[in-house]
Amino acid sequence: MMGETATLALIEKALSYSKAQETDIYLSAQELGLSRFAGGAIHQNVAHSNIMLNVRSVSGKRLGRATTNDLSDAGLRKVVDAAHQNALLMPEDPELLGLPQPSEPLTVESLDEATANCSPETRAAIVRGVCLQGKEHDLNVSGACRTGVQETAVVSSLGTRAYHAGTFAGLIINTMSDTSAGWAKGGSWRLSDMDTEALGREAVSKAVDGRKPLAIEPGRYPVVLDTYAVDDILEALSLYGMGAQAVQEGRSWMNDVIGDQAMSSSVTIWDDGSAPQGWPVPFDAEGVPRRRVDIITDGVVNTPVHNSYTAGKEGTISTGHQTYFTGGPVASNLFMQPGDASLHDLIASTERGLYITRFFYTRLAHSKGCVMTGMTRDGTFMIENGQITHPVKDLRFTQPYLEALASVEHVGSVTKLVLNEVGFATRVPALKLSSFNFTGVTV
Repeated sequence: MMGETATLALIEKALSYSKAQETDIYLSAQELGLSRFAGGAIHQNVAHSNIMLNVRSVSGKRLGRATTNDLSDAGLRKVVDAAHQNALLMPEDPELLGLPQPSEPLTVESLDEATANCSPETRAAIVRGVCLQGKEHDLNVSGACRTGVQETAVVSSLGTRAYHAGTFAGLIINTMSDTSAGWAKGGSWRLSDMDTEALGREAVSKAVDGRKPLAIEPGRYPVVLDTYAVDDILEALSLYGMGAQAVQEGRSWMNDVIGDQAMSSSVTIWDDGSAPQGWPVPFDAEGVPRRRVDIITDGVVNTPVHNSYTAGKEGTISTGHQTYFTGGPVASNLFMQPGDASLHDLIASTERGLYITRFFYTRLAHSKGCVMTGMTRDGTFMIENGQITHPVKDLRFTQPYLEALASVEHVGSVTKLVLNEVGFATRVPALKLSSFNFTGVTV
């Protein structure tokens, strides 16, 4: 870990080499410890660190970029000059307003010393506990346990100066028998927040209860979605349309429904980059403070998130959602408001339907309505008369996610943080939907 003083000094040295009209530099540094396991044993332990400098240069109405991890004086001069030269080669963009003006940076505490200093032996103990649970039921257990530190900082020639350091921890567990599979995933910026034993029990129970699944006919079924399936829905809605660039280009599911009640009134979704209940980073890759954005309120579609470029096109201000160095704005610390139903209540309210652990290999089929295609995986069960009765073979689906959230009948009272990657997280409850469209059975 570099620390704030060394990080900002490095960026300011690089900035001093710039001859461009405007320049900003975004640093992303990561120290990662990763233990992969399969067959009930760790087969790979990785220690990885990297520091990336991402430079943007403005020359009139032209913007150039360059990236390096060469932090020598020569490397800093080279990347800054490359960004400037790239700007001179770019066509003019009449809608470019330059780099964002500096704002007072927000601060949030998301650095946990125990997580930052987690040893391979600590991760090995977690993995051992999970594997022993699987061994009791003759299951093949695999997955990965990771811990580390992420540092981000932005300095610009206009006066932006921001730094943040945060830790992360994650555990993914796959369990398999000859005829079934289970899965669980946990994440937080504090390792102690993860109940690794409970995650192991969850993955093991899905594989044990899922043995010898039966095939059922595809069609429309009421469904109870576990948090992992709900996470997939929110991630897709984010990637395919919660950003203003997609809306402005007419390729967002939000197009034509902003201001409308397009979802159930029990659905409220927001993004809040500073909320410690997620994976908080208080400013974006432009150094702009990340504001809370209420994207869906009581089923009504409100507004996408902005970076400085998309905000400038609409005469508004950035919401601080330039999550990555390139690309458009992304809602990446998403929350769904919980309800008052337990998972037992969701299942008990279903006369005949399906309980789904998660979706797999989901892909966008059409932006309007956010039509997704994919399949269920790692624990799909039949619900009859309010009780889970038997496992079923996984199903393929083609389903507009917007329509799915319009059919929400009940919302779970407990939320789970799902850390998909460093910089993208959701905190979501389980859901009961009145209808979900399945088109085939997997082999």
